Amino acid sequence: MNMTMATVSLIVSIGLGVAAVVAWLMGRKRDFPSHCRVMAVATFVNWLPVLVVMIPAWLGVLGVGRMDVPHTFAPAAHGVVGLLTQLLMTYTVVRMNWLKKLPPRRTFWLMRVTLAMWLMAVVGGTAIYVLWYLA
Repeated sequence: MNMTMATVSLIVSIGLGVAAVVAWLMGRKRDFPSHCRVMAVATFVNWLPVLVVMIPAWLGVLGVGRMDVPHTFAPAAHGVVGLLTQLLMTYTVVRMNWLKKLPPRRTFWLMRVTLAMWLMAVVGGTAIYVLWYLA
């Protein structure tokens, strides 16, 4: 993958992470309408680097065929966690904003699981960036 595209993807992901922290603070202040709007924008904008940069790079890694070295196993694992996280984030935002009758009825745990997975994906993605481009 091109280092410039990877760097832009990392910067966008960090920026969206900052937006998520701001939204979390809004939620803590019980400003749920603003929290939901910011999270919806951050979630849907995050699809851009996922679709344009991350999925093509992940498919390239899978094409290598050897999962026994960090340069292939770590990105493959990150891709699985990251894609599941993005799908769960999207489900959570859609459920919270538009389809409120979808399960679960109590969404607190759903948001917490999504946050934990997102943190794993961000840490993993940053580590892969360092491994591929800075090491």
